[in-house]
Amino acid sequence: MIFLKTIEMSFDFVNEENSLKGDIIAVLLMGAIGLIFTYLGYMIWIKERIDMIHSYLVEKVSEEDKKAFCKLSGLGVFIIGISILISAVILGATDSVKSFICFVIGFIVGLGMLIAAGMKYNN
Repeated sequence: MIFLKTIEMSFDFVNEENSLKGDIIAVLLMGAIGLIFTYLGYMIWIKERIDMIHSYLVEKVSEEDKKAFCKLSGLGVFIIGISILISAVILGATDSVKSFICFVIGFIVGLGMLIAAGMKYNN
């Protein structure tokens, strides 16, 4: 009986170790995705790379609205990226649901900005 208990405890340790590796991979993956979105947002917002969203926007958005469109949509993508990065940090530090709440709030705000930019400047 003691022998079986020892084997069971050793399997629990292996499962905890695999779970820890999975958490680390998830945090690193979220961080990488967050960095990509943050970089894309920067390129759209600051560098005014409107073609990074969709190529037809180059023709649909007027030249005088280009700066405002890039600012609003780029900031939306940037906010999504930052929320993913913050979520990764919270997930890595606490392993709690608070990371998902941060992501959802940032995603809703960023998506709202993208939709607003599209509705306002996409003629």
